[in-house]
Amino acid sequence: MAVKGNGLSNSGAEERNPSVLAASRPENRKGVRRLWTLVAGDVVVFLVFAIIGRRSHGEGAGFQAVLQIAWTALPFLVAWFLIAPFLGAFRRDVLNDPKKMETQTLKSWIAAWPLGLLLHFVSKQELPTISTVVSFGLVALISNALFLSIWRLPFAFFTRKNDR
Repeated sequence: MAVKGNGLSNSGAEERNPSVLAASRPENRKGVRRLWTLVAGDVVVFLVFAIIGRRSHGEGAGFQAVLQIAWTALPFLVAWFLIAPFLGAFRRDVLNDPKKMETQTLKSWIAAWPLGLLLHFVSKQELPTISTVVSFGLVALISNALFLSIWRLPFAFFTRKNDR
């Protein structure tokens, strides 16, 4: 299936041999820019989650706490970028289709969330209580699903609009 002029087309070779990562590989500069913009926005989403979380617990979240903010966001970033590409969150056909974007984003986050949660508690080097796992887990699940959607859905709308 080819979509002309948007940098998101699939080659015939990929249709015959669909590779998960090949379907995410941009074919021109416009596609590369879009992919890197999406990646950068995803990073910002997890950093915002970390900043809000740190502030809500009275921890530093200003410029002086940049490393702590990054360390807080890192487990979720790692989980997201390990799992989301393989579940289609960065596929070319998703980037300009809001419905597909929302579906793939939520599927990918739900799959990445348990790993992010595990990595979070491992990085803190503490054994959490069940209530901490449940409460923080639900906050992380819902907040990041919401933040990713708030970022990625308009991205797909604007990408689609620019392709017309």
